[in-house]
Amino acid sequence: MENDNASMATPARSPVVRPGCEQWDITSGVTGRAYRIYVSMPEESFPPPPGGYPVFYVTDADYIFHTAADTQMMLSIGMQAKPAIIVGIGYGTGAMAATVARFTDLTPTPPGAAMIPYLEGTPMFEGATYGGAEGFYRFLTEELKTLIDTEYKTDKSDSTLWGHSLGGLFALHVLFNHAEAYKAYVIGSPSIVWNDGEILAGEAKLAASLAGGKVAPRILLTAGGLEETADNNPRLPPGMTREQLQAMLETAGVISSVKALTERLKAMNGPAGYEVETVVFDGETHISVMTALVSRGLRFALKP
Repeated sequence: MENDNASMATPARSPVVRPGCEQWDITSGVTGRAYRIYVSMPEESFPPPPGGYPVFYVTDADYIFHTAADTQMMLSIGMQAKPAIIVGIGYGTGAMAATVARFTDLTPTPPGAAMIPYLEGTPMFEGATYGGAEGFYRFLTEELKTLIDTEYKTDKSDSTLWGHSLGGLFALHVLFNHAEAYKAYVIGSPSIVWNDGEILAGEAKLAASLAGGKVAPRILLTAGGLEETADNNPRLPPGMTREQLQAMLETAGVISSVKALTERLKAMNGPAGYEVETVVFDGETHISVMTALVSRGLRFALKP
């Protein structure tokens, strides 16, 4: 029998389109910066509940939005997470340009002298500006959230902020200064080392809000189990030895700082509903842990 495929014409190609997803580009009146917003809706078999869908906001969406959307779909089908709207905030640029842009939006303050060894000589930091976290927070809550709540059937009382690395630093900034903004916070490998841990000065404000019964956030703090060792980094930053990288990772102390912060947060007295959970994902590096953070974060924030 002849192989009919031998004469098959090359099929036309087209971009992949994921059902239930859409995107648009907007410019913030607060920051003056352009953003690409990605939205994933629950499967049609999950109609909105009477109060609307929960909303799960994801920073660094250019890297991780599709992972979050697909994971949420499978978790909801498997009844391991409530159906929810996933909203990703990105830039719609190439990976390097997005990396530069995120330094503006995700850092609370410009880098001091202690941060220079982490930044200098690395191409991804060239041209970056810093210290725009408060403006980015205002964009998310004053502009984007209003738009999402207008365009979709949402539960305005049930939203989550997800952030990894500098995104985790940003999530801590929001948690400490504006804890009422989100019901849950999924904070992975936060860059607490930024400017010698100055972000931690905000703990007192959160403690006061908790003690006054004003807020009751649910908080998930995580890290990768390999984040303080250079042995599992096959590639080194340009001009850096493995010994230098090891020293830098130890100084950053992602795992130890996450564990210490978790204990302090658990010791705070909060009203009913206040919850703090921590996970260290064995065998995961600072980069590889992102997908684990998505899955665990969705299950944590959207418990059925």
